[in-house]
Order: sequence, then structure tokens, then C-alpha cells
Amino acid sequence: MSQEMPKILVAGVGNKYRGDDGFGPRVVEALMTKGLPETVEARDVGMCGVTLASDLGDYEHIIFVDAVEKGGTPGTIYRTEIKAEEVKELKSEEAKHSFTFDIHETGLEELLVYAKTIGTLPPTTTIIGCEVSEITLGESLSRPVAAAVSRVAAFILDDLQRRCERK
Repeated sequence: MSQEMPKILVAGVGNKYRGDDGFGPRVVEALMTKGLPETVEARDVGMCGVTLASDLGDYEHIIFVDAVEKGGTPGTIYRTEIKAEEVKELKSEEAKHSFTFDIHETGLEELLVYAKTIGTLPPTTTIIGCEVSEITLGESLSRPVAAAVSRVAAFILDDLQRRCERK
């Protein structure tokens, strides 16, 4: 692996056995069938919560892909880029009381805050979310969310190519 190339993680967040909540892992599966740049790791991180924070320091950029419920039309894609300096860092006393360390109660915001607090948050993080239709038991995605998987995978591939060409 070339030293001057950025190391990037594409992390699929969610439970692929709960309907549309499996959007992130499904995008990772789609990406793994493509030719990813050698400096990119695509990983299904499931519902790992803050336990992922210690790994984030290994990367220069993280792309989280997740299902979201913002009240929009199912299948709508949202993209946000967050700079490390925009993430709140907790003082040690606050940190002791701010994290439950329960994977079912921890979201991306808590993960980013915790990573910043322990010094592992990369300079930039991108979050790509897809508006869900339904969260149910089962592996099937709703039609609008399933259709969004290939669109987001293609977008991520283009973004990765641009990032790697800039270095």
C-alpha cells in the first residue's frame, strides 16, 4: 500500500436482519463486488456502536452509510460531511457519564464524540443516510431503499476515485 495514499474506511452501519435498517451493510456488499482502490476498506460494522471508536484512528477519512428516519420520502439520500473540529470533545468528567457502552443505545453522533474524546477521530467524516420505509424483521429491503443501494454505491465509488486522484 502506497504511503502517500489516504486510507479510507467505508462503514456500513445497521442490522441487515431488520429490513431497511440493513441499508448500510447492503451498500458495503455492493461495493465489495466492485474494484475498490487499494487504500479503501469496506466493512459491515453492523451495530458496533462506540466499540468502533478505537479503530477510527487508523483512517484518514471515514464514510458511514446508514439508514435514517428524518421524515422524508423513502429512498431519499442524505449526505453530510463533518470536520473533526466541529465535533464536541468531552472533558474527562463528562465522558464518564456520557456513554452507555450499550450497542443498542449508541448512534453515530455518540461514536464521533467518543472518537474525538479519545483522539481517534479522522480529520473528515462523511455520513450518507437513506430514508427508510420500514424497519421489520427480515432481510428484505423495501423497494425504494433497495433501489438506493446501487445509486449510493456508485456515488461512493466516484467519490473514492476523486479522493484517491487528489493525493
